[in-house]
Amino acid sequence: MTTAVPRDPHPPVDLTPAGQIAKLRYGDPGERYYAAWWLGRMRIQAGIPALIEALADETDRTAQGGYPLRRNAARALGKLGSTEGIPALIKALRCSDGQVVAAAAQALAEIALQQNLQQNIAELGAVLIEGLHFVEQGLETEALAALEALIEALGQLQPPGSLEHIHPYLEHDSLRLQCAAARACYRLTQDPAFAQRLLPMLAHENVHLRRAALLDLGASGYLPGAPAIATAAVEANIKLLALKQLVEINLEQGGVLGAELRQVLLWIDELL
Repeated sequence: MTTAVPRDPHPPVDLTPAGQIAKLRYGDPGERYYAAWWLGRMRIQAGIPALIEALADETDRTAQGGYPLRRNAARALGKLGSTEGIPALIKALRCSDGQVVAAAAQALAEIALQQNLQQNIAELGAVLIEGLHFVEQGLETEALAALEALIEALGQLQPPGSLEHIHPYLEHDSLRLQCAAARACYRLTQDPAFAQRLLPMLAHENVHLRRAALLDLGASGYLPGAPAIATAAVEANIKLLALKQLVEINLEQGGVLGAELRQVLLWIDELL
């Protein structure tokens, strides 16, 4: 008589590119979700075809209408930075799940910036503006998240003609969208009046809004906003992220390491 060997309740995870690509295609929902994240996190270029397939998945859907796997696939394609993912990400801007639209918009901006697609900025901008209008008509889930990401992506890429589509959001009912629009409008125009709209938000009673506004101020690149970031009533790690982004943007834009930037570096040192 033989004795059955009990199954290992915690079998080893195959953390190889081939293993995770197989999990993404054929695993259960949890395995597929993790595999999409892993392939992006580890920058596995061989995973791009499987991630593109996952971006059109219809099986992994929540009761609220969300597509978790698609969200992770879009994020992963952004991290991988390959232009091969652009057509699928553009198609994902028409998804009924706002979180998928948000992830796709962010990924398109990431890829364009990584690949320095200056000749394609106008075309990508037009696609993002179309996505903005599509979301304005209503989505099943997370429409505000989609609008915020689309506005931010337009601010990052700065395509011609986008200001007129973003400006109305400065008066939106959502304070988060007002912040996103202020950040994007400043990136597009360098008009201090737009960035200064973020400063009162740093004293808002809602800590989540304070954090978001602080990160928007950092991502705007508005250097005079650095003292307000350094003294805001939010966690040190959030302030650190915002100040680092402020420095990076100003240096990328050809700024010199003058007194203002040196002071920001000092604040960063204090927060580390």
